[in-house]
Amino acid sequence: MGRFKWLFLLCLVLTLGFVWFSGSYLHKSLAKSKVNLASYQETRTSEMSEKNPHVKRSEVLAEVQRTTKPPQIVNITQNGKILTKIQTVAEVKGNRTDLESSMVVGTRRNRTEATPKPADTGTPAPPTVPPDKRSPTWFLRDDTYTRSKCPSAIRKNPDKVPSGKFIPDIPVLMWSEHITPEEYARLSQFKMSYGWDGMSYEDVKNCLRHLNTSAHRYMFPGWAPDHAGCIRCAVVGNGGILRGSGKGKEIDGHDFVWRVNAAITEGFEEDVGKRTSFYFHSVNSMKKSAAHSRLSGFRDRLPPQSKDTVYTSISHGRRDYVYFDAAISWKPVKSGRDRSKVHEPPSEYGVKPASTKFRMLHPDFMRYLKYHWLNSSRGYGRFEGIYQPSKGAMMLLAALHTCDVTDAYGFLTADHAQYSDHYYEKDWQKFVFYVNHDFKMEMKLWDELDKAGLMALYRGNKTEATTSPKIN
Repeated sequence: MGRFKWLFLLCLVLTLGFVWFSGSYLHKSLAKSKVNLASYQETRTSEMSEKNPHVKRSEVLAEVQRTTKPPQIVNITQNGKILTKIQTVAEVKGNRTDLESSMVVGTRRNRTEATPKPADTGTPAPPTVPPDKRSPTWFLRDDTYTRSKCPSAIRKNPDKVPSGKFIPDIPVLMWSEHITPEEYARLSQFKMSYGWDGMSYEDVKNCLRHLNTSAHRYMFPGWAPDHAGCIRCAVVGNGGILRGSGKGKEIDGHDFVWRVNAAITEGFEEDVGKRTSFYFHSVNSMKKSAAHSRLSGFRDRLPPQSKDTVYTSISHGRRDYVYFDAAISWKPVKSGRDRSKVHEPPSEYGVKPASTKFRMLHPDFMRYLKYHWLNSSRGYGRFEGIYQPSKGAMMLLAALHTCDVTDAYGFLTADHAQYSDHYYEKDWQKFVFYVNHDFKMEMKLWDELDKAGLMALYRGNKTEATTSPKIN
């Protein structure tokens, strides 16, 4: 019996060991099966949404949400480049946009994950902006205007420019090639007018797609960057100093005539001329100037319209981009404060204007003017949100950077108090200094540039017709 007892105990031990080993193996197998099943379901969910367009969006979304990992910050790496920092949503298969474009999906191969897509349709995942390009004083470079052979051009006389102001190869104009994911990311750092902060990629692209010819790269129609001779420009402001000046014929004698805001010539041809080669404006300034001129008795005011007029935008933001797109596409403005109530295209530029009649200042150029030429203390602190250089100042400095010879008329001078605000006003109006512009700084700059020989500033004839009424 003792022998059978030990044999029984040995069998019992072997049986218990086998049961324990089998249970452990079964537990591990079940766990592994669950992992494989989850992975298969995750991959299958992505493939179903891609191959079968009739799969309900709610079913796919529910599956993604069920397998969502805890939020974390990671870097998307594509082709060896870090694109951006994102919040993890799910890990799926395939490099594509899924869930009716509500997500940007990465690949298993690169171990990337999904991130919420930017709200604006057509917006690419923004690349990371290199540290050196995050500064508001970092600008693109463009050598277009450095090729001038005229000895009087500003680029031939850099020693005459006030220290620290001038960048010879600063880009002046913007065209279709400037809308790239990299440029969109860089310029989205800066507020409008100095960048694209708050604007969608689609709005910028829809506007710039029209500026796609060689004509849009250069300010002057029919002239080459390496032209022979000197391009002479008359830059005409709206100051009361022009009333009674008799400068009309002299102004029209230039190669190009630049105007801004109201730009009224009819009835004042003897003093301001009648030609308009370039009309500088924003949509806001154009409409406000039209309203102001109506108060002076000029009804149905439109910007200058002739076959030679080029419309140059000093854009403030989305309003200008959408308006430009509508005008050139000849379609109604469908959104914003200029939305058409009668379903008609904007008519300020004429009927079906050609795209070659439009130019747009580059945001880098406008930011350059602010920080290098017109860096007013008002641009910081209390008035930072409303200060910007005046439209006339931007126009005059754009001319200085593109023309070879620049003659300025109708701009503020030290004796401005002797003249009415605008030359076209019937009744004398005092010039008022507002906080959104630093006219005193601009006036000082015009005086310096005139004395340096970089431009010629008309300082008035001091006739009775131009002076303010006498105060007894």
